[in-house]
Amino acid sequence: MATRTTTATDAGSPSKGIRVGLLQVTGTYSYGATLSASSGDVIQMVNVPKGAQVVYLALSGGSGDMLAACGDGVSDTRYLAYSTMGSATPAVRTISVHASNVPYVYTTDDTIDITISTVSVGTITGGFHLTAIFAMNA
Repeated sequence: MATRTTTATDAGSPSKGIRVGLLQVTGTYSYGATLSASSGDVIQMVNVPKGAQVVYLALSGGSGDMLAACGDGVSDTRYLAYSTMGSATPAVRTISVHASNVPYVYTTDDTIDITISTVSVGTITGGFHLTAIFAMNA
């Protein structure tokens, strides 16, 4: 169990953009040759600035031997409940920003995270790619 970061979240690098309108950010994380996914891992994919509202999210990657969720520091399943992520069936999951989490406006800076739950084999490699679009209302 570890907290891991992407270059999009390293050292608290802020999401850059204008303070009004739409802002798109992308984060990619790969487990290197010496790392493996473990139950309880949290991968901080992209930073979310205070005042942002996520309007679109797409997630791809993972391995068929793990369950993963997509959320933030408040709710690990805000955008995607725990589900099997499969490299055998690579697909982009566009995440419905539905009534239970809209309109959620971030009241403080946060990150969009992937949380790993069940890992059913000893070594899991691969990675994740996440793209998010936020609406900023100043």
